[in-house]
Amino acid sequence: MLSNQLITPNLVNTVQQLSTSLAAVQPINLANSETTQLITYTLIATAVVGIFVYHYLKSQEQTN
Repeated sequence: MLSNQLITPNLVNTVQQLSTSLAAVQPINLANSETTQLITYTLIATAVVGIFVYHYLKSQEQTN
């Protein structure tokens, strides 16, 4: 399980900036599309999980 130390303020800030940036570039005609929102959130979740795994593996390498 990931520790709270892996959730850094920089990571939280990066995710918030990503969300803001994606909202800014979202096409107007697809703004209310549930499918578009689902795909967007799935991609964001995949990226966030990837970042967590990367940080976890990096911290494990440093402790070994």
